[in-house]
Amino acid sequence: MAEAVDKKIELRVIAPTMATDKSPYKFSKAVDMVIMRCTTGDIGILPGRMPVSMVLGTGVLRIFDEDAENHMALVGGIAHVSDDVVTILSDVAQKPDEVNVEKVTADLEEFRRLYDETTDFNEKKKYSEETHRCQVLLEVAKK
Repeated sequence: MAEAVDKKIELRVIAPTMATDKSPYKFSKAVDMVIMRCTTGDIGILPGRMPVSMVLGTGVLRIFDEDAENHMALVGGIAHVSDDVVTILSDVAQKPDEVNVEKVTADLEEFRRLYDETTDFNEKKKYSEETHRCQVLLEVAKK
C-alpha cells in the first residue's frame, strides 16, 4: 500500500511555439497529481490511471507536488495519459511569470469592447473565446 502513495506521474508539457534548444518540453517533472481543463470539464490524473486521451479547453493546468500547487495557462491542445506519463501538447502554455499582465489586460479590455460593438454571432463567439483566454492568463499570473 505505501508503494502506491509514494508513486508519481511524469508530467510533460510540449508547446512547440515555445520550444528551446535545451529541451522539447516546456515543463517536465514527476509530480503527485495534475488537474486539467478538458472540453467536457476538469479531469484529475493520479498515478495508476488507465490510459486516456482528451481534447483540452482553455484553462488552468494545476500541478500538485509534495505540498506545493503550481499553475500553468493552457490554450487548447490534447493530452494523453499512459503508463503514469501525462503528455500535453498545446500551442500556448504559460507559467505565471511568463504572462505579460499589462498586455493581456489591454487585450481583455479591447476584446470586451469589440464584443459589445458587434452584432455578428461568429464575431461575438470569437471575442468571447479571446476574453476567456485573457481571463485564464490573468488568473494564472495572480498565482
